[in-house]
Amino acid sequence: MASTLHIAPEQAALTAAAELQQLLPELVALSLEAKQAHWNVTGPSFLALHALTDEIAVHARSWADRVAERAVALGFTVDARPWTVAAVARDFPSGRLVDPPAASGTAWPSAAVELGIRIDHVAAVVHSVLAALVDTDAVAHDLTVAVLEGLERYAWLLRAQSA
Repeated sequence: MASTLHIAPEQAALTAAAELQQLLPELVALSLEAKQAHWNVTGPSFLALHALTDEIAVHARSWADRVAERAVALGFTVDARPWTVAAVARDFPSGRLVDPPAASGTAWPSAAVELGIRIDHVAAVVHSVLAALVDTDAVAHDLTVAVLEGLERYAWLLRAQSA
């Protein structure tokens, strides 16, 4: 009879994976909120923001997948169930999002501003995760740096769009 020996992953790997777990639901929520903005943006900046919000959603989903797969590779069981994601989701506006808001004359929120706020929040989570990854897992650290680079790029593009 064949025997399978299961060796517990190193503590550093589990620490790194637990840090990645903190980021996972944030990225899933961001992808959903970017799609919410994508479907509801209106106004003179519609074409640019419609494309940009879709791109953000695609990248957020991709980052979430890479983060989850790295955590699993480190021996962790990840959690991105709906209620886990809902627990970290912000109060993203429902209904129409107008850009630029001044041109519309309405009280509807700005897609670029609202999504920028969400991206800034996720970037703050990434910064806290990065601090814990420095001494635990170089691959998870580099992956998280790449996520931060993408988030900061999109924050800049959204700020430029709403200026």
